[in-house]
Amino acid sequence: MEIKDFEKKKKNDLLAVSVESLLNTSSENEFLFLMGTQLRGGKGKRYKNYDRKLPLGNYEELEVNGPHDSRRIVIDRDNFKIYATRDHYQTLMHAGKPNWAN
Repeated sequence: MEIKDFEKKKKNDLLAVSVESLLNTSSENEFLFLMGTQLRGGKGKRYKNYDRKLPLGNYEELEVNGPHDSRRIVIDRDNFKIYATRDHYQTLMHAGKPNWAN
């Protein structure tokens, strides 16, 4: 299955701001700290990838603006690849990974 690249929608795109914040971290510790501030419900939630829209991986789900918002960020904890969705997993987009993770 092909995954499209993530694109910013408009100037004040909260999902894009969250993704860019993660991509622009300077270290794994900073990335994990920022991730911790957005973990789903403050407790974190594993994204199980039941529909296999993403490659096999160890995924964590982050909320962008609370549980009633359909925007989510999914991070592969093994390689720090970041995926984003605006429509609660109907469409997943690849956003990249931080430079320090390359």
